[in-house]
Amino acid sequence: MTGQADIDHKRLGEIATLFDEAERAIKEIEDSGGELVVPAINQLRYTGNHLVRYLADPTNTGELDDATRHCKRAAYDAYEASIIYNLLEYQKFKDDYRKVGITAVIPDYIDIQNNIDQSMSFIRDNNKGKTRGDHYEDCRTHLRILTSNVKRLNAGREELNKLIKKAQIKLLFQFFGLLLTVIATAAGVISLFLK
Repeated sequence: MTGQADIDHKRLGEIATLFDEAERAIKEIEDSGGELVVPAINQLRYTGNHLVRYLADPTNTGELDDATRHCKRAAYDAYEASIIYNLLEYQKFKDDYRKVGITAVIPDYIDIQNNIDQSMSFIRDNNKGKTRGDHYEDCRTHLRILTSNVKRLNAGREELNKLIKKAQIKLLFQFFGLLLTVIATAAGVISLFLK
């Protein structure tokens, strides 16, 4: 191989690497219990289409550019779906523990919230246009940070549930204390009238 053939061979290797990364991202989502990521799969299908066109006409190297772009977009779409799944997990966590002092169990909860907010902003800011695939590496970075933070939050669930249980027991004792006070007061008032 010489010249253009060497360059094309190198570019095909890069496409293969990107394709593998997108497939791994899709598989990771499937393994975590997420839904099938149809947009990412469609992007890989488009990649295949461009590679077939290139194989039919090796002088049309623009097809390699398109295949690369679709691989990156497939990875982005898969990472984005996983980010959204993790953001939903985070929202569920917030709903479950909205009445608990989370920082008592997870002291850096504010930092975790800030990291998660950055991932939300990233998705919101990149959720338009055809250049989303250009940000697939950033998307992967946000996903790793987000996944780590959501795991930390979920690891604190057991201790947070203990706090909730403790608060419920305290409230129950307060209620029964109040009830006994009311009963004792009522009994005292009744005994005054019976004399």
